[in-house]
Amino acid sequence: CTHDAIFSAQAEPLKDIKTVYGYSEWMKGIALVAMPGSSYELNSQSFDAKTNTAMFFGTFHGTHSGHLEGFPAPTYKSMETQYVYSIHVNAHGKVDKITKVWHSAWAAAQVGWTAPSNVPADAVHLFHACESGKGWHDCKQYCTHDAIFSAQAEPLKDIKTVYGYSEWMKGIALVAMPGSSYELNSQSFDAKTNTAMFFGTFHGTHSGHLEGFPAPTYKSMETQYVYSIHVNAHGKVDKITKVWHSAWAAAQVGWTAPSNVPADAVHLFHACESGKGWQECMHFCTHDASFDAQAEPLKDIKTMHGYAEWMKGIAVVAMPGSRYELNAQSFDPETRTATFFGTFRGT
Repeated sequence: CTHDAIFSAQAEPLKDIKTVYGYSEWMKGIALVAMPGSSYELNSQSFDAKTNTAMFFGTFHGTHSGHLEGFPAPTYKSMETQYVYSIHVNAHGKVDKITKVWHSAWAAAQVGWTAPSNVPADAVHLFHACESGKGWHDCKQYCTHDAIFSAQAEPLKDIKTVYGYSEWMKGIALVAMPGSSYELNSQSFDAKTNTAMFFGTFHGTHSGHLEGFPAPTYKSMETQYVYSIHVNAHGKVDKITKVWHSAWAAAQVGWTAPSNVPADAVHLFHACESGKGWQECMHFCTHDASFDAQAEPLKDIKTMHGYAEWMKGIAVVAMPGSRYELNAQSFDPETRTATFFGTFRGT
C-alpha cells in the first residue's frame, strides 16, 4: 500500500474506519482474537486496466469464541459471510484505496451481534449467557441481585427468580441436552417501558441424566420462545418474563405423559421402542406380562418378554439407527389402560 491508502465501506462496523491501516488492524482483531481459527476463500478475482481497479470476491468463515474490546461477549456462534473488495492501485502498482461491499448486518445476525443500539447491553449479554448455560455465575453481573422471573409454563411455574431460572437453563443446556444450541431470531427495545424483547429458538437432544427429568429419550427439540426483559434506570435486568409453549417442546422429546398416565407404562413404551429389550423392559412389567397383536409377524408372540426381544432385534439389528415418535398418549382410569400412538422409522 501507499502510506496513506484510504478505506471506505457502507457497513455499520466499518463506518468510522477511513484508512487501510485502520481496516487491516480491525481485521487482525477479528481473525485472530474474536474468531481464532477463522478462514477465508478467494472465490474469484479480476482486474479492470482502464480504471486500475482489482475486484476480489471472498467468503470469510469464523466462530466468535474470543474476547475483543468493543464487541459482545463470545457467543460461540459461527458466520459464513460474503464480500467484495474494490482495490485501486496507483501507477506503481501500490494499493491506494480499498472499498468493501459487505452486508454486515447479515454477518452480525449469524453470530448474535444483532442488538440495535437502543437495546441495553446487559439485556443482550444476559440473553446469551442464559441460553448458553452459563448459569447465575455469569448472569448475575447483568441483573439486580433480586431480579424476578415468571412464566406460564408447567416446568417453570415454581421458578420466581432469575437466579433460579439461569440455573435451570444451565441444567437443561449442559446436562440434560449437552451440545445444545440456540438462535437469536430478533430483538427490540421499547424505551417507554424499558423493556427488551428477544425471540429465540433452542435446539437440543435429550441425552443426559438431570434430576427431576425423565431418563434420556435421545429425541430432539426445536422450540421457540420470547423473553420480555425489563431493565431498571441503570440498565440492569430486574425482571424476565418467558412466553413459551412448553408442552410442545416436551412432546418433541417424549416428556409428554399426562399426570394420570402411569410412569411405568410410559417408561415401558420408550424402552421397548428404542430396542432396550427385556433386560430394561422387565423393570416396568410383571414377570408374566402378556402380549397380543393381530399382525402376522407377531401372531405367535404371547408375552411382553417375547415382544420386547423381538423389538430389540428390529430396532437394533435389522434396522440399526431406527427411531420413533410418541405422537399421543392417554389413560382410562376405569379400565386402567394406557394408549400410546407412535410412529416407527427404520431402514
